[in-house]
Amino acid sequence: MKKLFTCFALLLSLFSVAHAEANSDNPADAIRDTSRQALEVLRKEDGKNTAKIREQLINMVTPKFDFQRMTALAVNKSWRVATPAQKEQLSKEFQTLLIRIYSSTMTSFKNAQIDVKPNVLFNNDGREAVVKSEVTQPGSAPKNVDYTLYKTPQGWKIFNVTVEGASLVTIYRTQFNEQVSKNGIDGLIKMLQDKNGNGKPA
Repeated sequence: MKKLFTCFALLLSLFSVAHAEANSDNPADAIRDTSRQALEVLRKEDGKNTAKIREQLINMVTPKFDFQRMTALAVNKSWRVATPAQKEQLSKEFQTLLIRIYSSTMTSFKNAQIDVKPNVLFNNDGREAVVKSEVTQPGSAPKNVDYTLYKTPQGWKIFNVTVEGASLVTIYRTQFNEQVSKNGIDGLIKMLQDKNGNGKPA
């Protein structure tokens, strides 16, 4: 699970810059061009400007993801019975949790190599796409990372990532379903608030 979290941190980095490229009609081109520019930003980190680089990338990355859609998929069936206020709170806390993961690990990816595959799998009449890639860290074997996106008027947005066959949304869905079955939706919100508020490792 730790590998999935760290690869998700890389995924956030990939979509943190290059607004023009991210609006490309080809999602593979968007990922390829954006990853190149994002890594250029990361490689400027020298140990002294880490906070500045981190803030820059976080501010850029948030619009590239549909955190509410990710939350809805992770919460699964319980999302349909949640109140609007609960949905808003769940989305806010889940986004905060994922950004915490990103913020704590992002600089470790500045020497990564990304090979984005050209063949894109389109679904739902071209409105959704899966882009495959390989991510290689120095001294490590390549990891398969699949990006699931959907097209919006603002460009392609990510709502799931799968690393070596493990889906981020699915992993959290298992945890969230267990929490909801024990303590209800409010119990899930409290669990996320606790993780985000007391500095426990994500």
